[in-house]
Amino acid sequence: KVNGVFEMFLSAKAEYACLSLLELALRHGQPKPIPLTEVAARHHLKPAFLVQVLLQLKEAGLVASARGATGGYRLSKAPDEKA
Repeated sequence: KVNGVFEMFLSAKAEYACLSLLELALRHGQPKPIPLTEVAARHHLKPAFLVQVLLQLKEAGLVASARGATGGYRLSKAPDEKA
């Protein structure tokens, strides 16, 4: 606790996961999946590390991916649904 405020420290992987999920939630309902490069650029994240994080989120069932030129990621469920 610092100056009456609790601080929480996240690993880089946890921070990337939170930012990715937030970005996908904000863009939920768009017709096309969100490319990894767009998420990385918007939040100044390293794409090579972000792909590892998104794969773990996919394995956990939190995100779905689409391959190909118009591929990318989206949330597996609507943001207001329980995971």
